[in-house]
Amino acid sequence: MHKDPDISAIYDLLGISDQKTLKNLIDEKKQTLNISSDRQLSSLVGINKDTLSRIINGDSKKVDLISIIKISNFLDLKIEDTVKVYVSSLQPEYISEIEDNRKANYIVRNFDLEGLRKMGFIKSKTDFKAIEKRILSYFKIPSIFDYTTYVAQPLFSKGKRSGSDLMNDFWVKSAYNNLEAINNPNDFDFDDFKKLIPKIRPYTRLEKNGLLTVIRALYIVGVTVIVQKHVTKTSVKGATFVVNNKPCIVLTDYYNRYDMLWFTLFHELCHIMYDLEDLRANKYHLTGHPDLLLLNEDRANHFARTMLFSDEKMKFIHPNIKTHFIVSKYAEDNSVHPSIIYGFYLRDNPSKRKSHYPLFSRHLISSEVAYKSIKLNTWTSGDPLEEIKKVLETISN
Repeated sequence: MHKDPDISAIYDLLGISDQKTLKNLIDEKKQTLNISSDRQLSSLVGINKDTLSRIINGDSKKVDLISIIKISNFLDLKIEDTVKVYVSSLQPEYISEIEDNRKANYIVRNFDLEGLRKMGFIKSKTDFKAIEKRILSYFKIPSIFDYTTYVAQPLFSKGKRSGSDLMNDFWVKSAYNNLEAINNPNDFDFDDFKKLIPKIRPYTRLEKNGLLTVIRALYIVGVTVIVQKHVTKTSVKGATFVVNNKPCIVLTDYYNRYDMLWFTLFHELCHIMYDLEDLRANKYHLTGHPDLLLLNEDRANHFARTMLFSDEKMKFIHPNIKTHFIVSKYAEDNSVHPSIIYGFYLRDNPSKRKSHYPLFSRHLISSEVAYKSIKLNTWTSGDPLEEIKKVLETISN
């Protein structure tokens, strides 16, 4: 077998690792038919002598179909077998060119190159050597073809996928990659996890450090929570993973709203609470993107709503929703951030959303304030592992 792994891969793909060369087979046939000269061989095969010589010696990387058929007839082989023999006889540089083409086609089928360029992961959509190198380096995989089965096998259809599916797939693999690198050493304690949930809501009032405090507490009981940048063409609000048999949560800046950040966190916590066995079997679940796991999203939404600000409390404050002083005081009395009350009101009253949003928008603060120190964007980082290390130091201390 050839020492070059790329050339060996082509040989293995075509099943020609131990294939005789075209020259071997031609020489054997010449001897059988008592053909004594190249001119006689050329005349019999029906191919120009010099052209045939280049084909036999692997110096011609382009051969027309008619020539392949003529050689097949001479060797008494099937056309596909003749193609294998021809490929096995090519010079190494031509084989490498075929492998480069195979890699380029794989990349185009499995990556949304325009999306990756826009998010800064790659610089060019046409430099496939650079794209391959970038992917291998980022995911720490030995071959570009390992991307398909790397990490959790995608839950998407194996048919033709849209750019959205390709970007979701990339986002999932990136998140899993980051969580593996963090590798939470704490054992997951389900009882301690359950006891922690009711204690989280008051930390919504601490805009700068509340989320970080909660993430640190969850980390101690074996649940890793990270914030990963939302990317174009994806609709993922949050996701729940199981990495090393421990539950993990990935939040995004999809909404860029403080109230929705906390809602998403509780939504994903519900999946850990009630759907852990399904998650262990399927590796991950994306909130905001359809998959085959079909977890109970209504239950998760209801759980998040109840844990943050119940329907009964919303009914009580509803008549005074336009009076910020009353809303703010009621939020304080119920240990919740006022933006969560405004957010739920707008969600509950879609007909009033357009007219009331301008009144409440200044209270619907950006989520950036909560996760500025822990947000991961390893796609544009010069040293992704160093960025992960910084976040790990922050959430584990």
